[in-house]
Amino acid sequence: MSVSIGALQGLRSRWSALLALPLRAPLPPGGGGGSKKGKDKGPRVVGELSREVVTGCGLLKNEADPPIKPDAEYPAWLFKMLDPRPTIKELEKAYTGGGLTIPELRRLWRLKNKARIKESNFLKAKS
Repeated sequence: MSVSIGALQGLRSRWSALLALPLRAPLPPGGGGGSKKGKDKGPRVVGELSREVVTGCGLLKNEADPPIKPDAEYPAWLFKMLDPRPTIKELEKAYTGGGLTIPELRRLWRLKNKARIKESNFLKAKS
């Protein structure tokens, strides 16, 4: 694998620029100040979600959390991420039938490799 020096320098400069950004610190336990009535400022209790803003996504200091947009304004692939992925048994069944795409085949071999490593580690720990 060959990587050009220019690409590494570009990556290094982008990384250093990212590190120089003043990132927002976590909110204090009390919620950090008063709020105006009628406007949703985010969750009031830990674990509660806001209906107007995406809580915790404003990364810079003094940056407000972004508002939640209608579903039509988000890309279609975003909602496909929530779909369940096929298990190793389902992938093996499709593999014997010969109907796997390249990403599915890659996932099958990765899952098989993980299972093999776990079994090997279990047997080593047992003995």
